[in-house]
Amino acid sequence: MAMAMAKGKEPMVRAEEEEGEGTGWADAITNLSEEQPAASFCASGRRGTEDEAGKEKWKGEAGKERLEDGEERGTGFVLIELHKVGEVLVEVGSTSSSTHGWGPSAIETEEELEGAIERLREVASRRGKADVSVIRRRTTVVDDAEAKTRYHMADVEVRRQQGGGHLEVRIAVVGNVDSGKSTMVGVLTRSMLDDGRGSAREKVLKFTHEAQTGRTSSIGQHNLCISSTGEILNDSSFRQTQCGDVVAKASKLITFVDLAGHEKYFKTTAFGLTGNLPDYAMLIIGANHGLIGMCKEHLGIALALKIPSFFVITKVDICPEHVFENTMKSLHAILKKPGVKKIPIMVRNQDDVMTCARNLSSDTIAPIFLTSSVTGEGLDLLRQFLNLVPQRYEWFSKMSKEPEFIIDETFAVPGVGTVVSGTLKSGSIGVNDTLLLGPDVADSSFKPTSVKSIHYKRMVVDKAVAGQTAALALKKVKRNQVRKGQALVSSRLQPKAAWEFDADIAILTHSTTIHLKYQAVIHCEIIRQAAKVVAMDCEKLRSGDRAIVRFRFLVRPEYVIRGTRFIFREGKTKGIGMVI
Repeated sequence: MAMAMAKGKEPMVRAEEEEGEGTGWADAITNLSEEQPAASFCASGRRGTEDEAGKEKWKGEAGKERLEDGEERGTGFVLIELHKVGEVLVEVGSTSSSTHGWGPSAIETEEELEGAIERLREVASRRGKADVSVIRRRTTVVDDAEAKTRYHMADVEVRRQQGGGHLEVRIAVVGNVDSGKSTMVGVLTRSMLDDGRGSAREKVLKFTHEAQTGRTSSIGQHNLCISSTGEILNDSSFRQTQCGDVVAKASKLITFVDLAGHEKYFKTTAFGLTGNLPDYAMLIIGANHGLIGMCKEHLGIALALKIPSFFVITKVDICPEHVFENTMKSLHAILKKPGVKKIPIMVRNQDDVMTCARNLSSDTIAPIFLTSSVTGEGLDLLRQFLNLVPQRYEWFSKMSKEPEFIIDETFAVPGVGTVVSGTLKSGSIGVNDTLLLGPDVADSSFKPTSVKSIHYKRMVVDKAVAGQTAALALKKVKRNQVRKGQALVSSRLQPKAAWEFDADIAILTHSTTIHLKYQAVIHCEIIRQAAKVVAMDCEKLRSGDRAIVRFRFLVRPEYVIRGTRFIFREGKTKGIGMVI
């Protein structure tokens, strides 16, 4: 009966609303004006003051090391970034005072530039166990009062050797049905081209009915393995079920979270965008269809969750020119609206790739790639971009905290027992560690359990650290005792399940007014459950309003974490919030 209640509260989200514009996620955000309180909520970033303070701390320590070691400019910063993240993009010979500069600031000859790159390669190899790959060389002319001087510079990627996949960037793949999402994932992770009849997507689809219909209905994770020198390790013989050997050789992993595009599976897509903690969203748009149906809905969800997005226009080889122009006009129009305010950048060369890779995490630009999975057009630029794009989350600062693991999938493996998979949000988990599992299905308590073994990307490992997605085998836990939405946390955190939580919310769109006892479906990371409003700091809410409210779950208590951004929906009502 409780399950029936939960299912009854989940509304069907239509691809195209019948009562005019302003009812979808994207329309609700793009129609906000700066005078509305909800607009300020959408404009606030996802990073907190803690991350900014951490950045300043590491900048200070990097500067201190530069002064002490007496080596060339930027050495301390490079070594700190390699230790924290595993990679860093630096400018050799930069004439500006940028933090990412390394070596002499004014290099006038190519021989001197090559010498500086060799010195950086020696420092990276000796002190950071990293490889150096030159992305591009360029020159700039400075016009002084006396004469013009030509300076030489190079953009160089420094990446740790075989980091065991510790450097992982998660990218959610979203877009309308039949736009080519799974095909693009198959082309990228198998280093092959599509035949136009679904040969690439057959490599990545999980279920038989997906292959028969050509439509993804579940959440699939697929890995693109990149070496320390930027080489793609995946080939046409790559198998997801046997990827451990390739992952072990990789220094950087791009994890594509392939999500469903059909309106029937919208709640699954929303779960993937909130629960899998993606660094970025890759919005796939069919050039011959444009921004229709769920494409705009998925864009609106990414905007509401403050997930930086980039756009891949597929099927450019079969799209008529006038249809392609209309698609681009509608995309540019959405990106320039007040609620979005992103700068569209058409990626046509390597300079555009560098600009977008450096600035994507700031969430102010919107790179646009023109591709074809059949002819291969534009795929090289997309691969270069994926090689350079950095992690968005500051996982290094969270590794020293208490472990907190959120569960998004459960399994019963013969001969092993109960296995849970999910994302480690903080701390580290090792084999035989004892953690609290909850909220319990029966009494909502947190009960101790031990970790029997850990798998990361189908590799047996001794420890998982913050930022990684892993699978944990649990001791003496039955399959019916675990579910999606639970968490494994340290006993020092003293976790408790909550029936109610307070949140700062903003109403994006609602047909009338919202009062007490209003009910909606909450999507808060791995939590997906119906809840009702039991208290609010005002009498009623309308579209564009912002308020502090108290939600109460209708089915079971959940482990809710302060500071988490979430979305809620009910029919045509859409809203976003932050747990306080």
